[in-house]
Amino acid sequence: MNHAFVFAAQQFLGFELCDALLENGWTVTAVDEAKETEDKWLGIGRNSNIQYVPYEDWDKEVQSGCSVFLPFYDQVREDKVSYLSEVEGLLSKIEQPLSIIRIYSNMDRDQKCKEGTVFYLPTLYGIHQPAEFLFAQLLNGEDGDSPYIDDPSGAIYVKDAARSIIKHSSNTEEIYKVKALSNQSWNEALSYVTKKSFTPVRMDAEPNGKELIVKPTKSHESVIKEQLRGIHLHEIQE
Repeated sequence: MNHAFVFAAQQFLGFELCDALLENGWTVTAVDEAKETEDKWLGIGRNSNIQYVPYEDWDKEVQSGCSVFLPFYDQVREDKVSYLSEVEGLLSKIEQPLSIIRIYSNMDRDQKCKEGTVFYLPTLYGIHQPAEFLFAQLLNGEDGDSPYIDDPSGAIYVKDAARSIIKHSSNTEEIYKVKALSNQSWNEALSYVTKKSFTPVRMDAEPNGKELIVKPTKSHESVIKEQLRGIHLHEIQE
């Protein structure tokens, strides 16, 4: 059975990577710096193939032959999951063979990686999207005038992105430029959030890599409704 270590496992993309791995029959060691968020893991249900380990309790060991997922995409602020860089340094000192998968936002297109598989992603949206994204701000009742980190080159349902990453993660030493099926997907999804027009600054250049098109499994409308339900549920729990 394949075994994966997923760091930032309770964050936006990290959690969906755990879910996608379990769907494919993997054993998962989920690591994050916070205490276990029980309400989030209820979405996965009881599964003997996953173990959650707080980062401070991780023994700094990774078994030979494991895949290690580092979702730098979830580092939406400098102080959020900043320990991923420390993990990267620790992995460089492990002598046994590992498959390292790094996932970045397109905004981090200048990252230099010496080994492993790399994915660059546009905007991901769906349930638990961080407040730094425009969709989350608007769905939370804000006016959209605050700074946001969206990449308008595309919008991909976070679960579809996670499944695509897992599917292609075994291709070592490959760099992927992940794209939505429609070049207008960000604006198309945004139209279900607000009638207000936004024209964010686009990137001067795209990251290099093999193009990987992610076909949507749900409509923009249904994903936005799911995201809104998640916000309402969180408000009730608080």
